[in-house]
Amino acid sequence: AQEADYLAEAASLERYASLVADEHELLVPRAHRDLTTARILAMDYMDGEPLETLAAPGVAQATRDAIGTLLERLLFRELFEFRTMQTDPNFANYLWQPDTGKVVLLDFGSTMQFDPAFVDAYARITRAVIAGDRAAVARHAIAIGYAAADDTPQLIAATTDLIMLVCEPVRHLGRYDFAASDLASRGRALGFDLGIRQGLLRVPPPQTMFLHRKLVGSFLMLAHIGARVDARRLVLPLLEGKG
Repeated sequence: AQEADYLAEAASLERYASLVADEHELLVPRAHRDLTTARILAMDYMDGEPLETLAAPGVAQATRDAIGTLLERLLFRELFEFRTMQTDPNFANYLWQPDTGKVVLLDFGSTMQFDPAFVDAYARITRAVIAGDRAAVARHAIAIGYAAADDTPQLIAATTDLIMLVCEPVRHLGRYDFAASDLASRGRALGFDLGIRQGLLRVPPPQTMFLHRKLVGSFLMLAHIGARVDARRLVLPLLEGKG
């Protein structure tokens, strides 16, 4: 229902454009309010190539890394700074301008806003993950709802194991090679083993669903374009003063 309300999407588009105004390598089309209705969204035509063009032979690794870094920084800013996130990171929602090196952001129908408590909880667990503090990760996982205080030690340990694994890019020192990583398959295998075979995982809280979609989709997108990104360096400054 939200994605089919184009007046709401126009408002999201305008809000998002103001949030990324200082990111000069990001472009957001302008909404035309005089032509926009609840059923029609009118906005600027934006020129560019499909983002997956970056995966083509001949595109410099430095270019792939630069675009990957831009998108990963945006992801972290969306969560920890803006508290506003475009939660549908499929390739059709991005364009790349080879001549300028800029990325065009499209489609703000699935834009979510997070409350401060939600963001602070993820800041705390991210800091604990980076520090390698499993006890703190477990404690914050319970606070978020990935586990419960009265769960068995085995369930809490399994939840912690999975969180530490899927957060590998932010735990990694230096540039993380998304294309060379088999994290997606390892995460899927561990999740199946713990959740289906052993029954040691809870269903994630509903309010985390769209955040998870953005995190997984962003990982796959950076893997597809072959980006190498220092995710840890990007996220650490945004965690200061949070939680």
